[in-house]
Amino acid sequence: MVLAVLLAGLLVLQQVPVDVALDPGHSRADVGSVGGGLREYQLTLDLAERVRARLEAAHLSVRLTREDDQPLTDYVNALATDEIEAEQAARIAAGEPARIFVSLHFNRGPTGPPGTETCFNPTRASDGAADLALATALQQRVGDALAEEVGYTSLDRGVRSDLTAGKSYGHFFSLRGPEPSALVENLFLSNPTEAALLRDDATLDALADGCVQGVLGYFAGVD
Repeated sequence: MVLAVLLAGLLVLQQVPVDVALDPGHSRADVGSVGGGLREYQLTLDLAERVRARLEAAHLSVRLTREDDQPLTDYVNALATDEIEAEQAARIAAGEPARIFVSLHFNRGPTGPPGTETCFNPTRASDGAADLALATALQQRVGDALAEEVGYTSLDRGVRSDLTAGKSYGHFFSLRGPEPSALVENLFLSNPTEAALLRDDATLDALADGCVQGVLGYFAGVD
């Protein structure tokens, strides 16, 4: 893990600053949620590519933390905390330097609940205000876009501290970087209705539009 962190640091020194580091959650090594014939790691990359195209059209610079379905580290045990930490540290480094870091995910639950939610780390910075503002903008705009573009009123599960996820290691490793960060859970793959919606390009386009509007709204508030 130490070697991975050192290599990640060298990578940062070689990269050009961007406005948005966009993280397609999971990879072939840890596929994430599944449902409706879809796998989270594939869907997040699809969504990230749609978001990137729209942000670039809005004249913002973007860097994806992964461009294919492979992990960035020697990640073989999806349950090993040290391997999770090393992979997420590499993801953060792959996106840096950036003004913000946005990680894209799809949710799952034991009883197939619906809705969208956005997590942030309230202790990443001294007061967590920027992270909360970013998470709030993303959560609101994603829900709005789903309603306006595909007529789906997503249950607003709100903006919440990442600690509410109950991870044994506490704060999400992906939300421990140097820039304001948020993790968006875009609907539930474990919910049959939402999984069916996610098979439609119109839904992914709406999610991408919502994410972009959230980013633009956040920047408008801080610039």
